[in-house]
Amino acid sequence: MPTVFVGGCLCEAVRYISSAEPITTVHCCCADCRKIGGTGHATHTVVPDTAFKLSGKVTKFSRTADSGNQIHRYFCSKCGSAIYHTREGLEGLLVIRTSSMDDPEIAEPKMVIFTSSAVSWDHMDRELPAYEKMSNVRPGDVRDTD
Repeated sequence: MPTVFVGGCLCEAVRYISSAEPITTVHCCCADCRKIGGTGHATHTVVPDTAFKLSGKVTKFSRTADSGNQIHRYFCSKCGSAIYHTREGLEGLLVIRTSSMDDPEIAEPKMVIFTSSAVSWDHMDRELPAYEKMSNVRPGDVRDTD
């Protein structure tokens, strides 16, 4: 598997390799992402699930998202760092917590989602397309289908 980028948790008990370039990267302002990260938003990078290889033990936490679909979040079992998530409706894709990348500079955000939940003090790049809820844009697509 060729390595495009790598990452892992704070304690380094969990490591991953992606053999694919990011499909897209988004900032999410939903309440769940804010609570998991302890800040105003989370940044996520999408890759094909077949390109992702994980080592170490993760703990899974599942919850129903605003869309009604299940979202499955994975955290380091030792230090609690958020690593990635999968969700119904995005089959075949895996969503990496961009902050877990060793070099997050390779992931350039392309949009902001859940701006309806954004806090006033967390300022986003006004040049990015912004959506009040989850956009219907499939990763890699450039237009909104709403």
